[in-house]
Amino acid sequence: FNLDLHIAVIADVKEIFKKLGHQVTSWDISGHSWVFDRERTSVDVVNECTWENLDREMCDKFFERYKDELASYDAFITTHTPSFSMLYEKFEKPIISIASTRYEFPFSNKMILWSKFNKYLQENIDNGRLIAVSNNKYDVEYCKLFTNRDWEHIPSLCEYTKSKYRGIKNEFLYSSKFKPRINIKSPIIDKDIALGRGYKWQNIADYKGVVHIPYNASVMSITEQYTACIPLFIPSWEFLKELREKYYNAGVLSELSWNQVRNHQGGYFSNSTIPVNTIKDPNNYLNNDIMMEWVKLSDFYDEDRMPHIQYFNSFEHLDELLASVNLENISKQMAIQNTLRKKETYEKWNHILEKL
Repeated sequence: FNLDLHIAVIADVKEIFKKLGHQVTSWDISGHSWVFDRERTSVDVVNECTWENLDREMCDKFFERYKDELASYDAFITTHTPSFSMLYEKFEKPIISIASTRYEFPFSNKMILWSKFNKYLQENIDNGRLIAVSNNKYDVEYCKLFTNRDWEHIPSLCEYTKSKYRGIKNEFLYSSKFKPRINIKSPIIDKDIALGRGYKWQNIADYKGVVHIPYNASVMSITEQYTACIPLFIPSWEFLKELREKYYNAGVLSELSWNQVRNHQGGYFSNSTIPVNTIKDPNNYLNNDIMMEWVKLSDFYDEDRMPHIQYFNSFEHLDELLASVNLENISKQMAIQNTLRKKETYEKWNHILEKL
């Protein structure tokens, strides 16, 4: 059973688990349910209006409300957000907790609750009740820093799109929350303008490729497109560092930290005797050097699992790449890599489910 705020991560897990012989029931309180042609689930106690006030009392009320209805499930899954794992503590069943975008929310500026959540995670990881997983290296290290426990990296696949690269359109898509004026000769069109709302995943795969300037270290749309073998163009780490320095409040890696998203001041280490710069606090979003060191762990820089992404060092360089690279060859190389990624992900999930 799953109660979720993030439609894509749990959709990926459901697809994989189904192929491994398991059924997942998911109640969705995300505002993006429409992407999967679903309605938001009506849930008592914990829903889209209340979940940010999550605490022990709310967890107890949720258990009392749903203890009979959910008693038949063998295990529980959380993605966004892992704090929902506390809802299932009293069921005394295994909990798979998948960190996909900074695990602590909604406790980012509630230090006492965050500390209690860390203690809960530590105790349940240690006793084997909670299986700690992340779908990206960034969150593996982020979770490890704050919980002092290991989290297993199992990459997402996003096979649910069922889309395949065709590249039959004449343009490239630009997909980013950062909206600069890019003066290049190559035909490129903003995804929001080209597709609007209600598009199909195959619509994206029909374009020549997609240019991303990411807003986060792990972006499910990038994974979706990689699995569809769509040629991807992303700033090199050096160029992305330049862009973030100027535009961190305008969509360039603007969601690395909940501190920044919610305009929180301070952080978990604010009252620590250890200097923040020494531990390289990943929520110190005003320090570009620290944040960009963490960005090296991003999905799109993981060349072991996502090679063949095309990196550009400037917008002029992007123009050159769009005009010169062999798109068909790139797509074929991505298809080969996808076979390896799929094998790794299925083997790791199968191992976990067999232990359950």
